[in-house]
Amino acid sequence: MRILYLHQYFATRNSHTGTRSYEFAKKLIEKGHEVYMLTTDTFLAGETPYKEEKNVKYYQIEGIEVIAMKNNYSNYMGLIKRGWSFFSYMQKAYKIGKKMRNIDIMFSTSTPLTIAIPTLRLQKKLKVPFVFEVRDLWPEAPKQMGAIKSKFILNQLEKLELKTYQKADHIISLSPGMTEGIVAVGIEQDKVTMVPNLSDLNLFDLEKNYEKEQREWRARFQLENQFLLLHLGAMGEANGLDYLVESAKVLKDRGREDIKVVISGDGKSKPRLERYCAKNRLTNVIFTGHVSRSDVPMITGLANITMTCFKPVPILKTNSPNKFFDSLAAGKPIIVNSDGWTKDIVEEYGIGHYVDPTKPEELADLLIQLEGQRERLAILQPKIRRIAEERYSAEKLADKVERILVETLERSK
Repeated sequence: MRILYLHQYFATRNSHTGTRSYEFAKKLIEKGHEVYMLTTDTFLAGETPYKEEKNVKYYQIEGIEVIAMKNNYSNYMGLIKRGWSFFSYMQKAYKIGKKMRNIDIMFSTSTPLTIAIPTLRLQKKLKVPFVFEVRDLWPEAPKQMGAIKSKFILNQLEKLELKTYQKADHIISLSPGMTEGIVAVGIEQDKVTMVPNLSDLNLFDLEKNYEKEQREWRARFQLENQFLLLHLGAMGEANGLDYLVESAKVLKDRGREDIKVVISGDGKSKPRLERYCAKNRLTNVIFTGHVSRSDVPMITGLANITMTCFKPVPILKTNSPNKFFDSLAAGKPIIVNSDGWTKDIVEEYGIGHYVDPTKPEELADLLIQLEGQRERLAILQPKIRRIAEERYSAEKLADKVERILVETLERSK
């Protein structure tokens, strides 16, 4: 198959964000398919283009033909600037995509939902089927978060959501809750297949020795033999990281500054969180800044336990967070504070804990308890890793995506 893959924020391991599309595209190439990725250069700073035009860069990345539009985007942007970034991609993606020939099928992945606009236009122009992947339920997510308040805009986005689901030849969701959300707007259940986020078992090579790098990190951030809770990834409003620093304050007030909260990443919430920590003199919170994808296994290996944190907003229970599946690949126990399907996984397999997202003292209590159970946490590693291997490996999930694409193409003939 010749696959036109639309993902506005495609990234490789040289970036600091999720690489789901990169992993799937690589696997599709290995299976003999051709993949053309229509994206932006937002997360491609670590890659070298083989050709560059006024507004477009061209890359060959492990067999993937990447066509990247120049586009400014940051987690720090407000709604208007983000909207302009989305609009810019919509226009350029269609302009480039309509010139492509002999495409068999399109595979389009959100967010943002606005990626559906060039997808629908290209479907009409190229006359090919398309599979639409839902990574977040838009516009319900920004609506519940209060990010979009205009009834007119929400109404237009709801119409776009429904039209996209109806026009798509098949839909991929990333969690059971997302499947339910798609079906709830009137889409037939058998049109939707869940393909959860993946655990990158090759990246998280448990045989690899990171002792030198970890020793340097411990020295850099003054982390001797303390108990470490790690939150890795985006620091946006949805992540609700105030919960972590408030828990750290409870630990400080109880004289347990030996338990460290390590927050690795960047985003809009970071300056506010840093001010809070400075005001309260929280030396038990460590901000490491951006971490490259290739360094994630080394840093995760330092932690005794990881945290997947979200604001207590109902729609966020449906999320399929990269950091959760990275923890599985690393064999690390996980604390979650979202009463959704990740809580079900943690409790079903006995590989972590759930804490109330409105009670930071509950997390502090748990960390004090777990600090005395380091050995018990460490011996969970093989069990947790096995779950990643059996249920969430990139290879198995890529096979599933390939089957969906092949079957969708066959049905369209």
